[in-house]
Amino acid sequence: MAVPGQDAKSLLNNFCQRFTKKAIGKNDIIYNTQCFGAQFQSTVTLACIENLQYAGATASNKKEAEQNAALIALQNHADQIANLPEPVPGQGKKRKVGDAGLGGIPLILTGSPHMPASGINALPATGHNKMALNVALGRVLRRPLSKEDTVFQSVQTVGGWQATLSMPGLPGDWASLAWAGEVGQSEKEAQDLACQQALAAIQADPSFQQQLNAPPKAQTNKGKGMGKGKSKGFGKGKGKGKDWGQQQQSWGQQQQWPQPNGGAAGEVGQAQKIRITGCRQEVVGPIIRGEYTMSQMNHGKPAYKKEAQGANGLMVMIYFWDERDGAAASGWWIGPTIGGNMVWGHHPNRTSATPPTGGWQAPHSSPADPSMVVAPAGGASPSGVGGPPRPGQPGLMAQQQAQQANIQAQAQKVAEAKAQQEQMRVKKEAEAKVKAEEMKKKQGEQQAAMVIRKDIMKLKALTPENFEKVAEELAVTMGTEFEKCGSLQSSIQTENDKALAAAKEKVEQILEMRKKNEERLKENEKKREEAREKSVELLAELGLLVEAADKAATAFGESMKSLSEKSLLTESAVNTACSKVEGEAEAFSEKAKEALDFIKEKGSEIKAAPPAASKKDDKDKAAEAPPTFQQLSAKASAAKGSIAKDLRMVKTLQTKLLKKASASEVMKKMKAVFTKYDKNKDAMLDRKEIAALAKGEYKFTVPEDSLDLIFKAIVGEGKGVKADDFHRLICAVGVARERSKDQERKAEREQGEAELAEAKKKVQAVIDEIGTALKAASTDVTELGNQTRALPKDGKEMKSQAILARAAELEASVKAAAEKAKVAAEQAEKFGCDEVEKVLEKWVKAEKARMSNSAKTLELQISKAKTAVSTFKDQGTKKDAAEVKELGAKAMKRLRAALAEKKVTPLELFKEVVGSKETISKEAYVAFVGKLPKAAGEKEDETLSDEDLARAFAVLDEEKTGGVPSETFVALLRSMMKVVKDVALTGTLSLQDSKALRRMEAGEALEVLEGPVKEGELTRLRGRAMLDGQEGWVTVAGNQGSIFLKEGGSTFKIVKETILTECFEIDAPASEARKLKETTRKLKTGELVEVREWGKKQEGTGLTRMKCKVKSDGLVGWITTVGNTGIKFVEMV
Repeated sequence: MAVPGQDAKSLLNNFCQRFTKKAIGKNDIIYNTQCFGAQFQSTVTLACIENLQYAGATASNKKEAEQNAALIALQNHADQIANLPEPVPGQGKKRKVGDAGLGGIPLILTGSPHMPASGINALPATGHNKMALNVALGRVLRRPLSKEDTVFQSVQTVGGWQATLSMPGLPGDWASLAWAGEVGQSEKEAQDLACQQALAAIQADPSFQQQLNAPPKAQTNKGKGMGKGKSKGFGKGKGKGKDWGQQQQSWGQQQQWPQPNGGAAGEVGQAQKIRITGCRQEVVGPIIRGEYTMSQMNHGKPAYKKEAQGANGLMVMIYFWDERDGAAASGWWIGPTIGGNMVWGHHPNRTSATPPTGGWQAPHSSPADPSMVVAPAGGASPSGVGGPPRPGQPGLMAQQQAQQANIQAQAQKVAEAKAQQEQMRVKKEAEAKVKAEEMKKKQGEQQAAMVIRKDIMKLKALTPENFEKVAEELAVTMGTEFEKCGSLQSSIQTENDKALAAAKEKVEQILEMRKKNEERLKENEKKREEAREKSVELLAELGLLVEAADKAATAFGESMKSLSEKSLLTESAVNTACSKVEGEAEAFSEKAKEALDFIKEKGSEIKAAPPAASKKDDKDKAAEAPPTFQQLSAKASAAKGSIAKDLRMVKTLQTKLLKKASASEVMKKMKAVFTKYDKNKDAMLDRKEIAALAKGEYKFTVPEDSLDLIFKAIVGEGKGVKADDFHRLICAVGVARERSKDQERKAEREQGEAELAEAKKKVQAVIDEIGTALKAASTDVTELGNQTRALPKDGKEMKSQAILARAAELEASVKAAAEKAKVAAEQAEKFGCDEVEKVLEKWVKAEKARMSNSAKTLELQISKAKTAVSTFKDQGTKKDAAEVKELGAKAMKRLRAALAEKKVTPLELFKEVVGSKETISKEAYVAFVGKLPKAAGEKEDETLSDEDLARAFAVLDEEKTGGVPSETFVALLRSMMKVVKDVALTGTLSLQDSKALRRMEAGEALEVLEGPVKEGELTRLRGRAMLDGQEGWVTVAGNQGSIFLKEGGSTFKIVKETILTECFEIDAPASEARKLKETTRKLKTGELVEVREWGKKQEGTGLTRMKCKVKSDGLVGWITTVGNTGIKFVEMV
């Protein structure tokens, strides 16, 4: 059934999305698949299209069965698919190149053998009236439907909803008819019932039957449709696309029985009921086997319906199909619906008047099945005569007459409805004619009013110049069109009067406004003339100020010439001359400032004045025009800039003159010194005079070798240093003096370096001492690291006691190494720069940083070793706890064996161990348990030494007091059971002779005192109820497998936060409140505790308190189990 290369489910999903115009979810299309032996059959429900259902053909797997169901749904919606609008190119999701048809997906539908691949033109086999009506209406109108083609009017009545349907798109009188449906529970159901009435009327009309059964129009459009290739159908290519196949007979229309001359052998004949037997196919056989009753006619031959539906709820029909879809699609068929896509059986005989008795193919594609027989029901043999009913067949004739009567009654109803609708049509036409005449009259009035209003609108754009003309045109229009306005005359007259009055008022306003504008222009011109006159006066005043500023700038330039470099040889003369010029500059700058201040103050008035009106002789007088404001402003700024520039030159010149005067003074002093030491007045300084100069002026005795160098460099062959070379002499003496000082500084430096080396030697000794300590500590730490590196491996192999002993040794080594490292680190920390030379501080700081880093490295290594040892010790502690727990379990096993052997209670055994004492000591425990024999299940080589028992004592000594009280001993040895199902507590072992003491409810705890033992088929034990302390016998397991007791009952879970206290009393006095607070621990929800003493109520507070051990950390104390208001803090696990 599925088309190779196509995905029918995807095509169906695409169609539903375009049809409903919404996104399709997983609940909009639902597939339901059933398995029949090795075959699968699927049903698809279109929840998005009013829950329509379609069943597909059987398939060998679930996936193909769902594809078949989707294909049937597509075939039944072929007309809707054909009427869907073409998708807009580029809109929505991208599609592959070459896609077309339904959302761009090629669609080729194939059906049953009598429903060809070219299409499906028969009305869909659907029970939904609205859908079927749309299909029929689309075929009658031969075009896609729109929402105006079906018009519903729904009203809510007392019993629900009732709808009326009209179809304006139908031809002739049918367009004015309406069909009222029965009352429905909802508006949707009411509309569907109205569609049922309309559909019945269309199907009963002969003219519509011809349109419904007519072949489809040939399509001339190229490239439109579904599929590819040059073939008939909806494909791309050339040729005419053919519609969806040939159509079958109209729904509901029955045909006359054929009248052949006689029946043929191998037919069921005129039997009203027939039966199908045989059929070896394991899927099809159970569906089609059974009795059938003749229900209707199809293509001129009887059709039969199965009385009982198939196993999967499907209806089964036997019917004939003629050659309208081709010879291969004709013959007798077995399927769920007449003309449907799915079929189970086929017989190619086209000449028999009734179903053949043998030679059937089931399934239709398989060879004929000789075991399948179709025969009259009731055991009668197939008739030798088939064909139409004869006078001797009263039952069949009566049924046909009844069917004809129903058709005639339906036609009578349609005729009556058409007559009634004809009367309504005539009435509506008369009313429509009156309305049309009134409308025509009204349109004429509105047209005349529109002409007048057009001229009235012109009044809104009038001017004083065209007012009379527009008013005259309006008067003419009113004279010609006013009488035609009819009922609108009053409103038109009002509009005309108002418009004229408004127009006159507007003209007056425009004239008044023009008058005011002329007056305003004259006033503005007067103000402009006054501003021009004022501007001329201010401009003249500004011209005088600018002229004074310009003269000041010129005068300041002349004053600059008085500063002569030749006449000013002293600093005082330079400063006096410059001060005089600067004083004059202030006065000259004030002139320029006055002009600029005037511009700043009056400039806006001058610039705001409008220009004078131009005259013809302006060009002739251009040369005589006074300077403009811009010209005067530029001239004033230039004058100020010139003065400022000259003033800056005064400063520069003053600096230059002062330097020259200073140099002149220096030269005078040098000349005086030269004259002072030139004792022989020969204008030269000899060796003796040079030595006196150095000693007198610089306090420096010139060495002889230096004097030799000076004479060699400056004097040469002469007798002494001349005045012109005096400055060179001064420099040479200075160089000689610096050379002498360098020798002194070198000696001082060498002495300091020797002293520094001695100081550094002393500091190095301290550094070496600290380094030795760090090295010793580092050696110990390194060795410690080597020892701790193998601890993880040793921890897995060593026993707990060896681990703990080894951990103690390593802890001592770690402590010793840490002490050494600490001493070295303290020495490095104390080492500092307080008592060293400043020059050694940087070196000392670097050495101290190096030693501090070494100390920190040791500290990290020691910390790492501590962590490794701590982890190793924890590993030993955990091993020790596990070993102690195992040893304790073995000891407890021996104690329980002793209980069973001696047949005593845990309390009696406790007294045997302690005698008159209140607690069991470690020694008593070791001595007593060491004498006990091995318990059942212990190996021969397993022993418990005194050392093992001493370690196992920790299991009992939960509170670490060195002694075990009776409560703890009893709690650990008692065997507890938990009631999981209500059970009776009886007085004796036997149920027959025992009396029920009370009923124990699920969740209670029971202490085992004896047993369990077998009592017949029951398992029983004697115990004590922890709720009330009552003792008796209880059934552990019944003879039917019921379990009443399970191990447990001593472990509880915290369900509401509570606290663990050291003592039973929770209301401690004020003096003990602090101690109580320090010994309490909050237990959080979900923590587990084990009972040590069962709950008892505290007097005064009303709280129920229980002694227990916390499983997480082993703490033992008292908790509140039930509050004084009934709140529970724990529950049994």
